[in-house]
Amino acid sequence: MNTTLLLDHEPVEHGRVIRVLLRIQAEAPPQSDRLPLNLSLVLDRSGSMYGDKLAAARRAAAQLVRRLSPADVVSVVAYDHEVQTVAPPATGDAQADLPKRIEAMEAGGSTNLSGGWLRGRELVMGNRLDRGVNRVILLTDGLANHGITDALPLMGLAAQGKADGITTTTVGFGQNYDERLLRGMADAGGGNAYYIETTDQASAIFADELQGLLELGAQNVAVEVEVGSTGDGAEGAAGAAGGATAELVAVHHEYPSSQTADGHLRLELGDIYAREPKPLLVELLVRDDVAADVPVVTLVVTGDVLLGDGGMEHRRITLPVTVAASEGARIEPEVRHELLLLGAARARKSALEQQDNGNYDGAASTLRDAGRRLRAMAPFAGEAKAAEALEEAADLEALATSYDQRSVTAADAKYMYQRSYSRMSGRQKKAELIRRLRGD
Repeated sequence: MNTTLLLDHEPVEHGRVIRVLLRIQAEAPPQSDRLPLNLSLVLDRSGSMYGDKLAAARRAAAQLVRRLSPADVVSVVAYDHEVQTVAPPATGDAQADLPKRIEAMEAGGSTNLSGGWLRGRELVMGNRLDRGVNRVILLTDGLANHGITDALPLMGLAAQGKADGITTTTVGFGQNYDERLLRGMADAGGGNAYYIETTDQASAIFADELQGLLELGAQNVAVEVEVGSTGDGAEGAAGAAGGATAELVAVHHEYPSSQTADGHLRLELGDIYAREPKPLLVELLVRDDVAADVPVVTLVVTGDVLLGDGGMEHRRITLPVTVAASEGARIEPEVRHELLLLGAARARKSALEQQDNGNYDGAASTLRDAGRRLRAMAPFAGEAKAAEALEEAADLEALATSYDQRSVTAADAKYMYQRSYSRMSGRQKKAELIRRLRGD
């Protein structure tokens, strides 16, 4: 588990704003030493899935099963108003015909999402691996309208599953599912949340989930943000003259958070995969009189790292951040780039909130302003970052036009929600799977 820190700071009245961008990179163990998988695919086959959606889901799930190692354990659940175990837990060697059984599933009635998930958890729990990945992958295209239908109990069940060592990934399909419920279950359950906008994205999204599991490098990764602390309990940034010299202004990414017993902010970053580093951008306000050798913030990274021999080791990395009072402004392009892209994510989120209140003009203005800032930054970024900024700007502007014309659709809203969520939760590769390439 490797970490890098980038600093960006500028003077303000009576102090400085300091932005710290932390990136955490994990290395996947060799394929021969990777953790075994114990998966349950829980697939919605309600009536609304009839036709192309169910065909795409069946095809994607069958492809995932074909890519598993013969020693990996997989089970399959299909649900509508009833719950059916299509395949009990077994290795690939023991159920070579499973892809055909998946592809034979047919659409049925209403959506007993809770029943499907509970059956999947039961099957995974019955074969729970102490050293392995135990995960339920839940797909739905609709609202939970049978069984447990309230969001909070379902999120609580996912959280309890995580506490028992079973994580949950959710996949929303089409325009009618409850994105807040599926995001909440994925966050509480320690997995990923995906959105399939069009049927041709289904295979890539299932493949991404599997590839991530195969390249898992660290689990249960968390960061404690200790403002004015050395990370070992000693107080650093509390000035001798009284009063703290540093204040946490913002955490720009959104991760599940809590307060530690000693009052520090703890952020749960979850699993980290080799091909997708997890970022964390925090912003502080620091007084002018802070001492040069005193940390203004300490980031303490903990996690369970997978080793090359198949074992696991708990690690703790302490990263104190100091900035000399005499040091001038420092503009770090990568930090500014991340800040602007997170600003675009917040603009999408804000536009959706304004849409809910009927303020379409405000939503259009919010999106267009964020696009303008990205275009202004692009000439100062490298070629790859400039291209990304311009694509984001074009996407925001096209959505703004939809608001201007009052033509924004349910698919647009789902798309904006997922793009915002993926960026804010450090899962940018997930957003790239559904991006709409608009050009410039």
